[in-house]
Amino acid sequence: MAQLDVPNPLFWLGSYTDEAGGSGAGLSALRQEDRGTLHPLSSSALPSPSFVAIHPTLPVVYAALEPSGTVEALARRGEYGLVPLGRPIEAGEAVCQLTVTPDGAALLASCYGDGRIVVFPLAANGSFTADGIIAAASNDPYGNPLAAQAAADEPVDFGDDPFADLAIRKAVSDAAVDRPSRAHASLVLPEGRIATTDLGHDTVRIWSRNVARLSLSQEIVLPFGVGPRHLVAHPSGHVHVVTEYSNEVFTLSRADDGRWRVVASVLATADSIEDGDNASEITLAASREQIHVSIRGTNRVATLTISGDGSVLRPIADVDSGGDWPRHHAESGGLLHVANEKSGQVSSFRLDARGVPAKRIGSVETGSPTCLVPADR
Repeated sequence: MAQLDVPNPLFWLGSYTDEAGGSGAGLSALRQEDRGTLHPLSSSALPSPSFVAIHPTLPVVYAALEPSGTVEALARRGEYGLVPLGRPIEAGEAVCQLTVTPDGAALLASCYGDGRIVVFPLAANGSFTADGIIAAASNDPYGNPLAAQAAADEPVDFGDDPFADLAIRKAVSDAAVDRPSRAHASLVLPEGRIATTDLGHDTVRIWSRNVARLSLSQEIVLPFGVGPRHLVAHPSGHVHVVTEYSNEVFTLSRADDGRWRVVASVLATADSIEDGDNASEITLAASREQIHVSIRGTNRVATLTISGDGSVLRPIADVDSGGDWPRHHAESGGLLHVANEKSGQVSSFRLDARGVPAKRIGSVETGSPTCLVPADR
């Protein structure tokens, strides 16, 4: 469902707690104040809930407990209270991202540590009905020179990126490499299939879904070493994927035969990328005319405009994130809230007419924030 337009919306904030070397309080509830900043209300003492997702129709919240490799379902009690809805259940090593399917029938978990994509069937009340079902493991297309050569020979339009084809062919000429699978995010496509990213294998995989089982339909190979992280869908039908290592946005389009392909790529920032920069979150603005990307390292939030048929992106401005290591961000009513993990604060910005978070209006101390999501949609 669309996010409710309420004057003072509620947010859930995930964080790293002391189990992961962080200073967060667990899973916290924060209220957006009249002036636009966030105000902490309460916290549930979960061990490092680094990512949070909500059920599309039920008052249920799901937390990825990253250090233990488990996921937990919690039911809302009252306005912002949370109580466990059963026990935490195993997902995989360093579970890092969660998606609830629009029909509310399944939770998808991506695990950075072991590359697992796990599907958990959900009951009518939002609880887990069984252990998760693990999807087929990823195989690195660049670990096999023949497979990499096939990827290089397939005509691919990488837009304005002159180095993409060169990177692929360099990987082909190198010796086979042993890179671990790093599943990082999932997205339910408008057609009903699932897209997942593997940061370690430079792939986006497309899956068909039958309740809690995934069947691989297609694998899209991106240039060697770019590191696809998170992704977002545009109403035009395009999907935009941000890459952690190369700090780019790759645009995918679905052809008439149902197969997806890369149609464009662009640097995520208006200014240059510096050594140590790592893109983290990508979101679509409420206007559907901009994309926001957080860049850790130089600590920026980049704004890109969307034009043409929805595939043309152009970076127009970068602003300081208001802290150190912008891990995640969320838009709300003309505001953008940025979770700065290492400085332990959420900074709030007002968007200008271009959709750029140009005016910082304040921040709140939170302790190692890692994920910020609206509580009501």
